[in-house]
Amino acid sequence: MSERKAVYYGQVELIPGIVCDGYILSDGSTCLSERGAADLLGMKHVSLRSVVATWPPKTLKPFVDKAISVVATLATVEAKNSPHKGREIIIYDSNMIETIISAYVVAAGHNALQKNQLHVGKRCSILVPALIRTALESAIKQACGFSPNIQQIAQKNYIDVVKLIKEFGFTCSVDDDIAIKKDITQFLNVPQSTLNSFLRKHQTDIKPIKLDSATIRSIGGKASRMNGYHLNDVTKITLGMDSVIGIELKKQVFGQIGSFAKPETSAEVQWQKVLSEVFEGFDLHFNYRVGSYKVDFFVAKLMLVLECNGYCHRYYDADEEKKREKLITQKYSLVRFHHQVSLETLFNGILQAKPGTTVKLYDLKQLGQEMPFNINPLNA
Repeated sequence: MSERKAVYYGQVELIPGIVCDGYILSDGSTCLSERGAADLLGMKHVSLRSVVATWPPKTLKPFVDKAISVVATLATVEAKNSPHKGREIIIYDSNMIETIISAYVVAAGHNALQKNQLHVGKRCSILVPALIRTALESAIKQACGFSPNIQQIAQKNYIDVVKLIKEFGFTCSVDDDIAIKKDITQFLNVPQSTLNSFLRKHQTDIKPIKLDSATIRSIGGKASRMNGYHLNDVTKITLGMDSVIGIELKKQVFGQIGSFAKPETSAEVQWQKVLSEVFEGFDLHFNYRVGSYKVDFFVAKLMLVLECNGYCHRYYDADEEKKREKLITQKYSLVRFHHQVSLETLFNGILQAKPGTTVKLYDLKQLGQEMPFNINPLNA
């Protein structure tokens, strides 16, 4: 029998509808059962066991504290009110669960998760701000003489993305929470060509629903064929696209995830490799701080700032960007380039740059028509 004893038992419901088995051990430590921990993290319990067995997984390895181990341990259930009394169960204590959550959040911030890990990263990113708010609210209420219902507070703070998107005013043209493309483009205020491009890139994750002719006619459509998208997939689209409303939703869902790490696009990573070779010996820096801002690239010996912009640039706050550019160009020259420009075009822009000015190498009207990123510095 295991030396660890689970002496107290209770059902923990931090997320509405997800009930986990919680235990307090004889040494006072708190833990969840393996199935409970997996449910909280949005994983299958066999998947959690696999993650722990190979800890840290390759994708998470750069983002974990190597001094902290994550292991599944056995405990004998002695709690009289537990349905598993007398059995040995696998448990994960609070420290282990926190370590897993933190690793997934930071990896998500770096866009390092694989497709089959993204849903866990999303769940963990929502849990972090919810649990922080819960701890603060509970501590304040307790200090003021109240006895807070912590689980109730946690459920209130956990953000249901589907509910949130409805609160933002999204409506579906078809019953059973099924939307058409017009619903989505109007909500996000993006052209249909942009939506189509996004759907092509994510066709393995977002499955269209073929609408029958009667349904098409009922919503005033005249086309012979039309696809619908379930509201769960609409949330994926909204959070995946950097529209004005998408950015606002991400702020509410992910809280201050940006403070953990700055997500880098694959284009920026490729430009980083190219510019490292081009500006070798010129003291090149990445994510360099200028005042209260961070810039993508800074070439110290040339007093030059380079900003790599993509489609989402059209949704930046214009007034904030003016302040940012004004601060940067007080001392440095600034070149803003679309990530698809050729190296030759970028160099021509750099030659035109001088302190106090901003050179822009992109056309905002064309940013919605993105082509596959390709740089070949040797042939540019």
